[in-house]
Amino acid sequence: MNNSEAAELFLELADLIDLAGELPFKASSYRKVAVSLQNLDEPFETVVKENRFDKIAGAGRAIKEKLKTIAETGMLPSLEKWRKHEMYSFYPWLSVYNVNPRQLGMLARKLEATDIKDLQQKLKGYDLQKLVGKSKQTARALLNNV
Repeated sequence: MNNSEAAELFLELADLIDLAGELPFKASSYRKVAVSLQNLDEPFETVVKENRFDKIAGAGRAIKEKLKTIAETGMLPSLEKWRKHEMYSFYPWLSVYNVNPRQLGMLARKLEATDIKDLQQKLKGYDLQKLVGKSKQTARALLNNV
């Protein structure tokens, strides 16, 4: 697995955590590690094998373990767990509608939507004036593409 592929795993994990409304610092940490992996000038597997985690910004104890697992197996078990989360059905739509995962997840939970079509349907009958900032922008992006 190359650096970009490993970084993509962390970016997906961060998006899923945001969709679920979990603690934002976790998603932020995973994004920081992803950027660091993308910017490494050598294979991340070499850095991991040589225990030079200082080359990977944001690699604390838990992330070091995740990096070791990726280097050894090419998999990230915590990501597999998140792919089974109820909010995963919204993940593919992040890039389609170019929306923020935290805001999309918040809207889906607020309106108790089961999938993107359900959310769009519920937004049609929702008073968008009750929403502010990025939530309103996200709702409009979803409605403009129906």
